[in-house]
Amino acid sequence: MSFIKPPILCVEDNEDNLELMKYLFESENFDVTACDNLDDCLEAVKKNQYSAIVLDYYMGNQTSLEVCEEIRSHSCKTPIIFYSGEARKSEIQKAMEHCADAFLVKPMDFSKLTDTVNKLIQKSESA
Repeated sequence: MSFIKPPILCVEDNEDNLELMKYLFESENFDVTACDNLDDCLEAVKKNQYSAIVLDYYMGNQTSLEVCEEIRSHSCKTPIIFYSGEARKSEIQKAMEHCADAFLVKPMDFSKLTDTVNKLIQKSESA
């Protein structure tokens, strides 16, 4: 019996963090596409379907809020999880208002991130 790994998109502008996330998600049996900028993220979303998207809040000198809305316009069901060092409640609220499904603040135990991703994937598949 073959097992299909859920495809996820990880978007992070810090190369070390992106490689670590890719490694950790792959070790949890996800098929990971990694992007280090928002343009590549949007291209990936237009070309592929993902079970979930993990998105950093700040990418360079801009936020990912507009990209979140753009992603949502292409895929209304795909869970979007912000995973960021941004901890201000006002910014977290903005992300949730821009159609994010969850906002987790770094640093965090990676198992909480993977648990959140798995729960949101199960929720979206049963909707």
